[in-house]
Amino acid sequence: MMKKFRIVGLAFILLLGIFLFAVSIPVTSELVMEKVYDFEMKNKYRITELNEMYKGVPTEYEFGGSKIDIYRILKENESYKDPWDRVVVPAAIYITVDSLTQEVLKDYPVEIGQEGLNQYTHYISYWRVLDKKTDQESFVIVLQMNGAKDRMEDFIPIEELKYMAITIEEDGTLTKEPFTYKNKDKLQTKLIPPMYFGGAGYYTDDWNSYPVFYFPYLYPFLTTILGILFIYTAVKKLRKPV
Repeated sequence: MMKKFRIVGLAFILLLGIFLFAVSIPVTSELVMEKVYDFEMKNKYRITELNEMYKGVPTEYEFGGSKIDIYRILKENESYKDPWDRVVVPAAIYITVDSLTQEVLKDYPVEIGQEGLNQYTHYISYWRVLDKKTDQESFVIVLQMNGAKDRMEDFIPIEELKYMAITIEEDGTLTKEPFTYKNKDKLQTKLIPPMYFGGAGYYTDDWNSYPVFYFPYLYPFLTTILGILFIYTAVKKLRKPV
């Protein structure tokens, strides 16, 4: 009878370990891969967002022999307050390089009373990217191409966000690369400015999400370890003759 109870108890521990491991390992794997990705990118590039923490960087900027600038045409008599009680006006925003228009963002909210890039919030960002291996630097303008409704009442799901990266090399070469939040390469991931959902991740956004007391140390890290320990202990004892 005792042997039967022992086997039943060990079988329960084994099943519990398998369950904990199965529900935890996918999340644990993504979190670990994200840290490896961060380490890889820090070794490969030096990436600087010029308007980080909304410093109010001017829209006019010179890089190499290229002159970047932004200007906007506001819609008259159409100001309103957004959900954060900020006064904004919809506008057509023109992104220019050497006086040539590269993109036009129509009906985008412009925050009144702000200077430089701050008036465009997260919809337009400037970046400098240095490739540490080649020592070549580039200037990147990142535009959010959708999700800027006139009244900004609804956030578009992040997986539907679309972007445009306008990259200018030191010799003046200009390239445009559209990408989405769902389908982005490793460098593009680092060029998405933080918003209401935190920063973007390549494998997972979980490291950048709002912290809760149990994540990620209780779940999934501790549950993964417990799952492995339960499986190991149960298998070892089940194999041991009574």
